[in-house]
Amino acid sequence: MATFSILSIDGGGSRGVIPATLLDCISKDLNKHPMELFDLVAGTSTGGIIGIGLAARKQTHTLVDLYLTQSKKIFYDTGWDDLRDGFGKNLGADYSNDKLKKILEEQFGTLTLGDVHTDHQGKKILMVASFDLSPQDNGKAVNFRPVVYNSGFLKHKNERLVDIALRTSAGPTYFPIYQQKYIDGGVAMNHPAMAAVAFAINKQVETEDLNYRYPDGLKKGLGLEARDIRVLSLGCGTSNRNFIAPDKVKKGDWGNLQWVKYLPDLLTESNVQAADYYVRQVMDRNDYKRIQLEFDAADAPAVLKGSVLGLDVKSPTLLRAMHEYAKQVYALRKQEILSFLGF
Repeated sequence: MATFSILSIDGGGSRGVIPATLLDCISKDLNKHPMELFDLVAGTSTGGIIGIGLAARKQTHTLVDLYLTQSKKIFYDTGWDDLRDGFGKNLGADYSNDKLKKILEEQFGTLTLGDVHTDHQGKKILMVASFDLSPQDNGKAVNFRPVVYNSGFLKHKNERLVDIALRTSAGPTYFPIYQQKYIDGGVAMNHPAMAAVAFAINKQVETEDLNYRYPDGLKKGLGLEARDIRVLSLGCGTSNRNFIAPDKVKKGDWGNLQWVKYLPDLLTESNVQAADYYVRQVMDRNDYKRIQLEFDAADAPAVLKGSVLGLDVKSPTLLRAMHEYAKQVYALRKQEILSFLGF
């Protein structure tokens, strides 16, 4: 049986209540904090915030409560702000990140990735994906690209958890670009299991740059075999509406006006499916478990059906429905999930 256990958590805004609830159910049943169950936790956007919370030893019920009680505050907007932004998101982000930053500071204070490494005695790893709009290579500006923060890397030891949380969750059109260069990791790695598996199996040794793994900074990866790894991947729910029916495609001679409606979802969903494909190719099928709730399923709460849920769900009714649905799915798949985790 695989011995190195990875937890991967997708992005999904306030729909993060779903993976948070699943983890709370697991924690309660086993009477164990998730950091006792996993060797590496990888997250993007809201999944990154959950991962940071777990690494900072926050209780799972606390993370669930944040979604149920703080989503309305985080995604707060006014008519004046809409007017200033040009009627919605046309000239500015839909929401300020001020309230989110305050909540994160209350939870994580001045903790850094180095503190995470020290607190877990280097035995647990946290990875969080963001996206850098203006990276540099030896002082030269280069193409924008993903950046994955890793508590096992010396070069990231001074990065504050609050800053990483805001970098990973700065969703385009939802929140402002953070620190003038970082946006949501979901634009490239909304399903971060691919990055986690790549790190785990990477055998490369860097001989010039001493900024990677403790203690000497030489190794970029863990050098494991795929057969030694198991991955539990948690999604944030899907409406199953990210497709384009043939009757809408017609001749397919599309330009900007036809594509603009689909590009945001296409960008996010394509990298989720690509990551899922990659992990399934590398991993034994018995060592990779993907749990994604479907809002159009027969047993889904009626209130979740019939519409696409955005990243900024703040209705208490919808949030509670997702919370209850996650508990329902967990109850049905409990034995399967616990068995996968070795219990």
